[in-house]
Amino acid sequence: MAKNYKWYDCFQYVVLWLTVAAMVISWQAGLWMTILFALATLTKVIAQGKIGNPTLSRPLRWALSGPAVYWAVLALSLLWTSDTDTGLEVLRLKAVLLVCPLGILLSDTSYITSNRLRGLGYALLVALCGSFLYFAVKAGMAMQQGASFSEFKYTFYSNREDGRIYHHAYIALYAVVAMVFGYHELSSRWSGMKAWLRWLLIMSLPLMICYVVVVNSRAGILAMGMASVACVVHLAIRRRSWKLGLGIGVLVVVGIVAATQLVPGYKDRLSSTVKNVEGDARTSINRCNWHAYCESPVWGYGVGDYHARQVEQYREDGFETGANASFNAHNQYLESLLAAGILGLLALLYLLLMPVIAALQRRSVNCFLVAILAAVVAFNLLFESMLERQMGLLFVGCLTSMMVLIMSDEENKFACSPKS
Repeated sequence: MAKNYKWYDCFQYVVLWLTVAAMVISWQAGLWMTILFALATLTKVIAQGKIGNPTLSRPLRWALSGPAVYWAVLALSLLWTSDTDTGLEVLRLKAVLLVCPLGILLSDTSYITSNRLRGLGYALLVALCGSFLYFAVKAGMAMQQGASFSEFKYTFYSNREDGRIYHHAYIALYAVVAMVFGYHELSSRWSGMKAWLRWLLIMSLPLMICYVVVVNSRAGILAMGMASVACVVHLAIRRRSWKLGLGIGVLVVVGIVAATQLVPGYKDRLSSTVKNVEGDARTSINRCNWHAYCESPVWGYGVGDYHARQVEQYREDGFETGANASFNAHNQYLESLLAAGILGLLALLYLLLMPVIAALQRRSVNCFLVAILAAVVAFNLLFESMLERQMGLLFVGCLTSMMVLIMSDEENKFACSPKS
């Protein structure tokens, strides 16, 4: 692979790096960076005079097509939706899911080496650490002025009408993904890593754990626990030392339990959910949406009608809170069933599983990393309708692209045939 990178390569990579960092801090900034990435890719295609990415093997192209397949199935559901105008608007908003995957699919990415890929992971980790430290300082200042920690926390992270504040579940998801990246860096490059970087990475992991707990995301804490167990087992197998894995596992469990006990408000919210599952709002939301789906189990309601049908079902079932707030299903699998029926669910599963299938088929040395990242997202979709918000669409599109690029660099490094 040529080492003399062109200006348009650097331009595309810098914008991709900024996209990964910006979407953590502000979804609006991330969205603008995504638009800039599309322009950078178009500029590169024009400058090179060719379209397509010759470095991608067929399995990786299939993996990268997942977001497009999902979007296309939603577009197909326009055939059986009655509100076409709303459907077209929903498709326009969901198009952000396609930008990064199409940019990778349509332009040569052979210049994105493993070091540059790690740079994208560090962009995510550094942005999250900076955001957490900013939050900690601001919370401390507010508490000095008499504000309670819980009040400040919810004011800072809850959704507002202008949509400028992130939902806490998305911050938790970003933090879990960053934690998995940090673990992978440490486990795969420990001996060759500089001591200062090693210690910074080690210190970043408890920060990510605290971040997940502080933002009070129940799905986040469960996803973090699942990812932690997977990483500990992977480490024990990799190092062939169950004692080491068990020791680190105990430290992680103690850290998570300590954080959940010390953060004000978290312990009560988690325990109340466990004690009163039927009284939890999500239980009512899921029940109502399941009732709606059962009335049209094969085709759903179409991309233009499914949300209106959700609100209607909330009223039919007497869940006025959900109707007044226009809640989504808080479950992307159920949301996809409502939008496009069985086809919608199959398209979503295709999006999630194809990167893992490609990694297994290619016997990727990074198979664990790809699998755990896909599993974290798949788990989070059980509790959040991520693909109903642009912040979730942007993240899933970027993460799918990153997983494909990881395997693409691996194939190029070992001179695997892209056509095989």
